[in-house]
Amino acid sequence: QNQILKDFIVKICYQPVSIRPPQRSQVQYTAMNLWNSHTFLSQALDEQQQHSASGTAGAAQAYHSAYQHQQPGQAAVYPASSEAQAVIQQPVEPSLSSSIHQQQDAEAAYHSLLGMAESFRLAGNIRMTLHCLQAVLQIRLPELIIARTKVQIGRLLMQHTTRAGAERAAAAAAAHLEAAWSLRALVQSQDPVVCLEAADLLVDCWLTADPMAVGLAGQRVTPLLEEALAASHGLPEWHCRFLLKLAQHLSQSDPGRACELLALGSQYAQQHRSEYTRGLFLLAKCLLLLATRQLAEVHNSLTVTSKVIEAMQQGGRKQEALKIFSLIIQVMNHLVAGQAKQARPTLRQLQKAIQAFSAMQDDPAPAQSAHSQQPNAASDTMDQFEWLSREHMSVLVYLLTLLHNMQEAYYDKVQRYTEKALTQVEKLKAIEDNSPLLTVLHLCILEQSFQCHLVSGNRVAALEQAATSLRICSANSSLFQRRGPHCHAMLGLYAMTTNCLGAAESQFRRALCLSPRPDLHQFVCLNMGLVMLRQNRLADCKKVLTDSSQQLAAGPARPTGHCLRVAGDWVDGLLAMMLGDFTRAKLCIKESLKLANSENLRRLLTLSLIVLGQAHFATAQYEEVKKVVDAAVQLAEQIPDEAVQLWASTLMRDLHRAEGSPQLETACAQRHSALLTAYQTSIDQAVSAPEHQLIYWLEGAPPDMDSGSQLAAVPPITSGQSAVLQPPLHQSYQQQHFPQVSAPPMPSQAAAPPASMMASSSQYQAYYSAYQPQLSTQQTVLPHPPQSAAHDYSV
Repeated sequence: QNQILKDFIVKICYQPVSIRPPQRSQVQYTAMNLWNSHTFLSQALDEQQQHSASGTAGAAQAYHSAYQHQQPGQAAVYPASSEAQAVIQQPVEPSLSSSIHQQQDAEAAYHSLLGMAESFRLAGNIRMTLHCLQAVLQIRLPELIIARTKVQIGRLLMQHTTRAGAERAAAAAAAHLEAAWSLRALVQSQDPVVCLEAADLLVDCWLTADPMAVGLAGQRVTPLLEEALAASHGLPEWHCRFLLKLAQHLSQSDPGRACELLALGSQYAQQHRSEYTRGLFLLAKCLLLLATRQLAEVHNSLTVTSKVIEAMQQGGRKQEALKIFSLIIQVMNHLVAGQAKQARPTLRQLQKAIQAFSAMQDDPAPAQSAHSQQPNAASDTMDQFEWLSREHMSVLVYLLTLLHNMQEAYYDKVQRYTEKALTQVEKLKAIEDNSPLLTVLHLCILEQSFQCHLVSGNRVAALEQAATSLRICSANSSLFQRRGPHCHAMLGLYAMTTNCLGAAESQFRRALCLSPRPDLHQFVCLNMGLVMLRQNRLADCKKVLTDSSQQLAAGPARPTGHCLRVAGDWVDGLLAMMLGDFTRAKLCIKESLKLANSENLRRLLTLSLIVLGQAHFATAQYEEVKKVVDAAVQLAEQIPDEAVQLWASTLMRDLHRAEGSPQLETACAQRHSALLTAYQTSIDQAVSAPEHQLIYWLEGAPPDMDSGSQLAAVPPITSGQSAVLQPPLHQSYQQQHFPQVSAPPMPSQAAAPPASMMASSSQYQAYYSAYQPQLSTQQTVLPHPPQSAAHDYSV
């Protein structure tokens, strides 16, 4: 009978579906609550049914033994049956269909189909597992079994569908899950978990198809979550799950409402005597407040949460996990504020804690006792939540270490930790190929390493990492939409270091068109102002900086980073110097020096020192120049900073020439020549790489550099302004010091230098045009809790 039923399934219920065969190590997954806490096969074999159950179990066991001898990857082999062949060749008789729909045979057929589905699943044949489950829906069964079967089908379609058939499988999964959710009024009294599970999976399915929640399905997510939240009030585990899920969904559009939900979750957990879950909700709220730059509220919430964590009685691994979560938020808080010096002791404490946590054993599962009290049982159920796995925490700690070392400009440590972090990411990706959290962490690590290579003068490595980041983002439309401004900002920074100033400005303007976050907006505007300074477009630079300040002041959130404040003072001082206002320039640069020195921001400190030395040289204060430039050179060699070393060598050569010291002048000239040769070689190597064409990409899908596609040499600027080419006002200086670089044509709209500009200021512009470095402040844009894929860091 089972063989006849199997052939009936294949012939009548076959529907082609694109299925990815799972790996052998992934067949035994742990979501056993989906299968009603028992496997299909155990139900078919162990349950003793008086009405023909013994024959059904024997048939299922025979099929199971046949599949146990099947080799991995081998096609399914069915026992030969002459009776089955005869039935296949003949039309199905009405008596067979009528017998299936009878109550006495429906239960036996259901158990037989479950046994077959489980044997197919264990053999890795998910397609036939789905056919067996779809055949269950052809039998007249209670609504609870129908709802459970539809949930099982929906989960399988979501877990094992390949990209080629993702759209069709997602639509089929959503249809099954919606049907299961629609049966909640009939089955909620018997098993409410089935309907809640259907709602949970349905939200995931909708958001997978519409990650930004802009379509019809995405707009239905919030009402569905609110309804499921109300229905799950009596089930603590599911109620907390939907609170977290709804807060995650609203974290972008309505962060205030998301914070309220997380606060409700902490109160709910406290009512059910779950201090661990209460601490988890409080820390998630801190993370969301940090993402919205409410730093004072973060400090207050962390104070309350620390007391809750210390008062936990259960201790063990869960308490240590909350302590690590709290330390991560504290380090993030310091990095967002640009307080690298204050972040150092907390980061060391975090590194020691994650090492101890990785060596700890998992806590034993809570014992299930029939005499346990209801509050304790609810607490044990709620305490099964976890913010991140220990492997993901390790990668995140690596990333925070990178961010801290980038702010303090310890680039040798940045490269060392980058290698370790990327190795850990690759190991985890081999297990979790589609983990969105790992993807975003990977992008953040690449961005920090990109800046490190760019400052050190390794343009080829920086270009490769920028191209890799762009390739990863373009593979996911929602990720590309979120991180598009970051990609354009990275390409703009790279274009600045290769003297492609027109492409750099175009990339920066494109990043601004994509509405970046306030800190990234200010970062891009500062670097675009530097591009204009290199072209002597002083009025345009002043306008960009003024418009940026006014727009950020009128917005709901303003950048609070210490690094951006230092960078803003530095650019203001640079602009004042080029305008000939050396008094104001020195005031701005000294303010940036004081702020950078207070938090050990070594690269910004080096940039401020070299510009202050240039201001002293312009006002003939030669003794001050020596003191300041010597300090800048020492820091630049420690970092190392290519642009500052070039700038300092030129400045010291001219200083010794002005003082009449030919020997010292010759020594500085030789050093300058060696640095300049390495500088030009790095540019030539980067420009000759195929990925260099990416600086001319502005809209649409990124080009595939492997196919050799070429882009236009001069990109259009989408803001309506004409294209800006290389700096035209210092061609004689460029031809003297850069003989291998051909000067581009002068734009017709280029303005002449102001007549009031002093000779010393004009000489300074020549230095600045050739050696001006790009800014690379490290500002952290924090993830929204508790979603795993919302980690977001700026360039």
